Amino acid sequence: MKLRIFVVFLALVLTCTVAEARRRTYSNFRSVPSGHSNKTAQDVAECQAHLGVCAHFGGNPGYEGCGCAHSPEAALRSCCYSNSGMPVVDQGTAQGRNGMWYACKRYGRRSK
Repeated sequence: MKLRIFVVFLALVLTCTVAEARRRTYSNFRSVPSGHSNKTAQDVAECQAHLGVCAHFGGNPGYEGCGCAHSPEAALRSCCYSNSGMPVVDQGTAQGRNGMWYACKRYGRRSK
């Protein structure tokens, strides 16, 4: 019985954390936070983690996907275009103070 209560409590905490991260999702930021860069996917992941938001910060001429989740692997899987078949040319993950993992993937063009 105690295990069931713990599992339900843990599920509620994770659900609330993911819901909060999704509420704070923005399509595009106008500026990179002071002391950060958007040159690489890792840089963008660190910007997201620093602010605690899942967002694009520009700096990439091609397609870019951003995501957040409870683990680095899940954050990478949740990035936009993850199932597109486009080759990943750069990716990065970073953990925010809120415990969430933030990811950025940059893609090249599909081979014809």
